Amino acid sequence: MLDERAEALRQISEIKNHLVDKRTFFPYNYNAVYVWSVVVAILTVVMIPLYEQSIVFGTSVIFILITLGFVSEGMMTKKENQQYDIEDCTLRQRFIMKNFLMLSFFLIVLSTTLARYELYIPIYLSWIFLVSIGYFAVGYVLNIPRFSQMAQLNIFVAVFLLGIGGYMEHLVGTDSSCFIFVQMYVVLGLSIFPAIIAWQQKKAIKMSQEAEGN
Repeated sequence: MLDERAEALRQISEIKNHLVDKRTFFPYNYNAVYVWSVVVAILTVVMIPLYEQSIVFGTSVIFILITLGFVSEGMMTKKENQQYDIEDCTLRQRFIMKNFLMLSFFLIVLSTTLARYELYIPIYLSWIFLVSIGYFAVGYVLNIPRFSQMAQLNIFVAVFLLGIGGYMEHLVGTDSSCFIFVQMYVVLGLSIFPAIIAWQQKKAIKMSQEAEGN
């Protein structure tokens, strides 16, 4: 009986390996998007006060928060992959993770440079623009139109606000009304919008699984 059970489990595992294309398959725990939404909201509030206190201290805290976000997502991804007997990341998971890693490290260095000249609005707009480039890649690679649409909107708004801020000479410091608006849009575009899309994706997946079950 034990041998028959072991053989049955082995056959089931082989069938699952054939059904799941591990090169293109993308299991994802959308709760990770909620984690990033919280990280973005915190960064939006604390980033500039930290930079004003100390450039080095601000950069260190931002690096730690971003690292915690990636660690949390990595743990969630590993747990999700285990449900499909995937020991390592898929190619799509590697592409997206490396994409956001490179964007994040570049943004941290860029933000440090801009903070030295108190160009705080360009810091926020650069985060909106480049992170949205990452989301656009996610939407394209995974065929999730909502992410692509959100990314295009964010990119357009970032370019528009940068142009308006430069024309009105409101890019330096934190005293302009434009600064408050940009902060609000960072939370909206990089925190609230992704969280809504993640909730929609989870709902769609659950409905699909229920339909298959019936």
